[in-house]
Amino acid sequence: MTHPNARLEALCDGVFAIAMTLLILDVRLPSLGRASLALFAVSAIFPIVGGLFVAASPPRWIGIADVILAAALFGVTAIVVVRGRRSVADPDRLVALRTSQAILGAAPMLIAVYFVAGSHVNWTVLIIGLAWRIWLLIYSLPFLVAALHAQEG
Repeated sequence: MTHPNARLEALCDGVFAIAMTLLILDVRLPSLGRASLALFAVSAIFPIVGGLFVAASPPRWIGIADVILAAALFGVTAIVVVRGRRSVADPDRLVALRTSQAILGAAPMLIAVYFVAGSHVNWTVLIIGLAWRIWLLIYSLPFLVAALHAQEG
């Protein structure tokens, strides 16, 4: 009989091994701003894929991977927000405003998809999964822009 926490222990061992490899090889990780944007992009795929499973529930691994990636996304973004509290300037806010307007402009597209493919999409999974990600992105956008500007300069 296998130990009930064997998978969790294997996951922790894998994360530790990757971290040690990065430390030994002195691999430079991308800035937190870029990492957060990459996590937003990858994380948004999960509710879209989950929304395509209408008749059956999505495979369990998709849900587990989504939760792990969402926790990483929230953690990295929270660090970016806390670190950037005092470094956000007016030009960063302006870029964030224009970007958030473009993001919110996608809402009519979701309405159009609803009318075209309403019964072929699991809207509960899709809307809930995208809604908190979009909220977090719009909230953290000025800080992300400031972090990206700081990295460039």
